[in-house]
Amino acid sequence: MKERRLLFYNDARHSYIYYYDPPLRLEDAWKPVDEVVGTGVDTLVYGFGAGPTMFHNTNVGERWGDHLESFPIVAGWRAYENIKSLNERGLDPLKVLIDRAHEKGVEFFGSLRQSHQADPADQDDEVGWMFNWQFRIDHPEWCLKGRGRHAFDWTHPEVRAERFALIEETVNEYDVDGFEIDWTFWPHYFKDDEAEGKAHILTEFMSEVRKAVAAAGAKRGRPIALGARVLPTREGNMAAGMDVTAWIEQGSLDFVVPTVYQDRQLDADLPFEWIVDIAHSNGCKVYSTLHDQVGSDSDVHANLDHYRAGAASHRAKGADGVYLPWFKWPHGPEERDLLGKIGDPKLLFQGSKHYVVRQDFEVSAEQFYGAQLPAKIEVGDDADPTTVGFYIADEFDTDTRSTLRLTIYDHTIHDETVVRLNARDLPISSAWRTTHGFTHVVLDFPLESGALKTGRNHVSISIRSRPGNLGTELPRLDGVEVMVEYPEPEDFL
Repeated sequence: MKERRLLFYNDARHSYIYYYDPPLRLEDAWKPVDEVVGTGVDTLVYGFGAGPTMFHNTNVGERWGDHLESFPIVAGWRAYENIKSLNERGLDPLKVLIDRAHEKGVEFFGSLRQSHQADPADQDDEVGWMFNWQFRIDHPEWCLKGRGRHAFDWTHPEVRAERFALIEETVNEYDVDGFEIDWTFWPHYFKDDEAEGKAHILTEFMSEVRKAVAAAGAKRGRPIALGARVLPTREGNMAAGMDVTAWIEQGSLDFVVPTVYQDRQLDADLPFEWIVDIAHSNGCKVYSTLHDQVGSDSDVHANLDHYRAGAASHRAKGADGVYLPWFKWPHGPEERDLLGKIGDPKLLFQGSKHYVVRQDFEVSAEQFYGAQLPAKIEVGDDADPTTVGFYIADEFDTDTRSTLRLTIYDHTIHDETVVRLNARDLPISSAWRTTHGFTHVVLDFPLESGALKTGRNHVSISIRSRPGNLGTELPRLDGVEVMVEYPEPEDFL
């Protein structure tokens, strides 16, 4: 199987067709391809519109806007008119992109969401109605209630047949190099209490898709890679009725992409190790995802050191390539430089890195992808320490400089605090202390050689005592970060 180092996802909307006023110029229609040409990206993964409806000339599904008389927002109107403007010139938007990718030497994968949550009865929600499609409007009786509300119940064969037809059409009518089935966007396919017992339904569906894709590849004389976006943990997948291990063992997948939606924190410690051995023993590649934000603050974008920490860790944990499901747009010189550096393993390990332990996110927790932070710090001589684990990819065989950063809520310099890294005491007096507002304190500990180790590390913190007239209920560890710096040459002029 071809080696893929860096896969880049474009959802067709947020960094593409929503932005250009019609008619769409070819120069703009090519943008998803052209903006990654000359970087480290070797594979473009292109999402088919909003998921329910397509942005291309499908004959078996519904096209964007076909069930609407008008659009509630300009972005949706632009998309519709831009698609129409290409059609009026005899162009299929999807073929335009595929041809451009192949012309520029970039692999092209299509990606199709399998689930969506728009209410089939609520026309008053104009934006939500825009994302609906006639198939669901006509069949509300097939929709789930409760936690997975408005998604289709895949117990019904008609539901499976509708998605299958789109996949089959794509691999037979379009010259895609691969196809990704996205199971993670709204991962509800059965009633919650029935999902695990009905996992065989999705397993059989994947087997049928494998046969269709293989047949299409044989007909044109070259294989089409088939993969799936899945959730990061085994428990999360099984709770949704997705027996990913069975899919791999029956030979349905050429690649698997562990990821989540909504929670866009870059996680250098993404817990995908459970799938690596089973995937590799069955000829399946693992492409791990690196999101574009740091912590739970959506305004903080990851920089090169964050991406380098994530990519190096994922590679060390067994990933075959890195997949970017979100990325800062438009791509300026800084973004293009980043794309040129994080795909090549040889450029990762000797570069500076910034590891950040992810924070709690409700939707991810519901999908069995929990977080260690924030974590309450107990106060008292006999209190159990608060311990957080994290993964470090660096091997520390060069002259590096490392710093451990702890962000603590409700902490004072008068608290008797004990911090240990891998069972080694870190004196509070050695930390550079910075107050953030009146709520948080940041402690930066310069680390001696040998304090960090390659692989899993643990930091623990406890507060033995604090001023007698200060409460003991609030102290909390909100952040754990590690910065590893490598020596760089300096300009002597």
